[in-house]
Amino acid sequence: MQADMTSSPKAEKYLAILAMVAILGTAYFVVVIAAMHFLRPDISAVQRPTSEYAVGSFGYLMTSAFISLSLGSWALVIGLHRDYRPQGLHRVGLGLLGVWGVGLLIAAMFPIDLDGAPTTLAGTIHSINGPLTFLSLVVGINLVSRGFRQRENWRPIYRFASVLALLMIPVFVAGGAAVARESGAGIAQRVLILTFATWFLITSARLRANATRAVLDRAT
Repeated sequence: MQADMTSSPKAEKYLAILAMVAILGTAYFVVVIAAMHFLRPDISAVQRPTSEYAVGSFGYLMTSAFISLSLGSWALVIGLHRDYRPQGLHRVGLGLLGVWGVGLLIAAMFPIDLDGAPTTLAGTIHSINGPLTFLSLVVGINLVSRGFRQRENWRPIYRFASVLALLMIPVFVAGGAAVARESGAGIAQRVLILTFATWFLITSARLRANATRAVLDRAT
């Protein structure tokens, strides 16, 4: 059932392209986040969320990073759907990753209100969108990771992907607690970003490897 999704060179090439879009989209997001720590040292990496980088100097970079990660996320969702064909809860997980991709676009369109600034409609939308988007990400990644065990060509990354997915749960909870006590929310979010970006990269790399292997198998 799975092999027919990559039964032609065109389909295999399409999967490889999707994988590269996912890798590049995620990598660009990570590079921008890292760069913003130097470009915007006025924003505390310990206390303030990364969304604040989208407001003020170099804000266009953070906005482009949201869009880049959204494109990469959707490329991975489509690639996983075609190559790994999730069923049941695993399909729900893939749908939640799609919600995450939409949430990133909302974050790009509606910037956050800076601490102490007047409340705006855009900022209110952003503050509602953020927790829901990250919750969709955490649940989605955990559900999708569980399905890797059931697919032979995804099993090699099952353990690592599952560990990263499970790690995201306490980090997400810690982030919510940090927001509530108004201390440490920034560092908690950055740990979460590092964790999910690693998951995205290894999963995208595996998708590309599966497409490449299908081409080699065809050649032999």
